[in-house]
Amino acid sequence: MGKVRGLLGNLLLAFLSTALILLLAETGLRLFRPVQYLKPPDPAKTRNAQESLYRASTVEGLSYEMIPDRDGVFEEMHVRTNAWGLRGPAPAQDDSHLFRLAVLGDSFTFGFGVEEKDTYPSLIQEMMNSSQGSNGRRFEVLNFGVVGYSTRDEAVVLKQKALPFHPRGVIIGYVLNDPETDPRPSLHKYFDPPVWWRHSHLLRLCHLGWNSLQVWVDGGGDYQRYLHAPGGEKWLSVREAFRSIRDSAQKEGAWTLVAIFPLTPKSSWSDYAYGNLHEQIAREARVNGFQVVDLLDSFRHYPPGQLVLSPTDDHPNALAHRLAAEAIAQAIGQAVTGPPEASRLP
Repeated sequence: MGKVRGLLGNLLLAFLSTALILLLAETGLRLFRPVQYLKPPDPAKTRNAQESLYRASTVEGLSYEMIPDRDGVFEEMHVRTNAWGLRGPAPAQDDSHLFRLAVLGDSFTFGFGVEEKDTYPSLIQEMMNSSQGSNGRRFEVLNFGVVGYSTRDEAVVLKQKALPFHPRGVIIGYVLNDPETDPRPSLHKYFDPPVWWRHSHLLRLCHLGWNSLQVWVDGGGDYQRYLHAPGGEKWLSVREAFRSIRDSAQKEGAWTLVAIFPLTPKSSWSDYAYGNLHEQIAREARVNGFQVVDLLDSFRHYPPGQLVLSPTDDHPNALAHRLAAEAIAQAIGQAVTGPPEASRLP
């Protein structure tokens, strides 16, 4: 009996000692080295609804969306949203000559930092309608891009938001961080309901350590390669999203294209390290029957510094958006052959 009591006493002492160490570690991090990784938003710093471009989503499967009928300056750029929460004017009335395209994507597609008229979805519409090969069609391009969205989010957008507009074509603007499903971007951190452990600095630090280990194991220390590791859950989210987009587009009889944006290097395109990731994405897209436009082919003819907003912001500038629009419009034009009824497009 004495041995049992001694054993229980030792276990209790070990438990209390461990709990004290963990409590001290948590307190120390909170006071001296706060962990910002996956930190939930401060409830005391709620956004002013009149100043925000975003709100909690009304669609299941999305944590946030853009607020309808906004027109003003947000994050130092002019943005207007229509009644459906899309950047741009209200959709046109359907008629027999209207050929509508839905563009899915993140901040690159939304057009962060550039005017609405300079975004590649707006330019595609302009180019296609001025093309002699439009064959009597009137093209309308709806921009469903939202800052911070992943490919998984975009699959939900197509199914829940874009299909009601009956698009004849779907364009996916793919960026190499699109497999990201953790709430790393600030909008996701703000709007995603935080799981319990994210309130602990110590547990977030442990998660960061585990994630860093995964990046080394699956990506050799390269975050983009980790996101695209063939057996990893991040890349699996893209494969599942592509299949969902394929199925949704097929139900509508819509043609689908994936435009792959390169991550603009700091110095020279000769240093670009992700060409094989572009090939991996293109293969998966073609497996699902998507047409592919690799924008690396267009971008690499220009010095990297001429294609970004600034040395500290690698979002594409107006020139890069125009290059993307030209390449995508050319692909659409090649698919539009002969009169509308003979076209390879639906």
